Amino acid sequence: MGWLVGRILGFFTFKVPAGGQIARTGDGLAALGFTFISYSLTEIVHGYGFVAVFVTALTLRSVERHNDFHGELHDFGEKIERLLMMVLLVCFGAVLAEKTLFQLVDAKVILVAVLVIAVVRPLAGWVSLLGCPQPRVEKVIVSVFGIRGLGSIYYLAYASGRASFKGIETVWATIFLIILISIIVHGVALTPVMRWIDRRRGVDPMKPMHAPVGKEH
Repeated sequence: MGWLVGRILGFFTFKVPAGGQIARTGDGLAALGFTFISYSLTEIVHGYGFVAVFVTALTLRSVERHNDFHGELHDFGEKIERLLMMVLLVCFGAVLAEKTLFQLVDAKVILVAVLVIAVVRPLAGWVSLLGCPQPRVEKVIVSVFGIRGLGSIYYLAYASGRASFKGIETVWATIFLIILISIIVHGVALTPVMRWIDRRRGVDPMKPMHAPVGKEH
């Protein structure tokens, strides 16, 4: 479903006569509309909307890779992501302030959280990058840092909404502990590591980069 929506949106964005192309608007807000369309249509047919949106984005990009409109979509999407991340982190902090979940934290929960952050997630990231042309050190950094784990909240909420699980409160406590450790450790370490990568590449981190659209990744 994500592929189909991506192809249709790609046609109306880049392939119809110039006067009717969505790309002609130059409005990055279209990224939000594309997301809602893909997610809602997929959910209507009982698909997995979260994955469908990702597939739609990849398919849309493949329709026309070098249009400047991709830059507008990317910039707007990044701003929305940061805004939603801020809101989610505020809600996350409010939950932590209640201290209810962390009453379930014991040595086993702490051990699982540390193993996920130090072993499981880096290993999964490394395997997913096999075959990519990036230098080994960059693969290691991507694998170790990854994402904060906030997506786990969505996945667990989705799963617990579809079925009942024994000890779900302990699972929630484990997820929240993983996210908290990741925010602290990775948040502190990320900036110096990225500066080191920039120096290694010979890139000035204070100088804006203007990569050609469609060739930045």
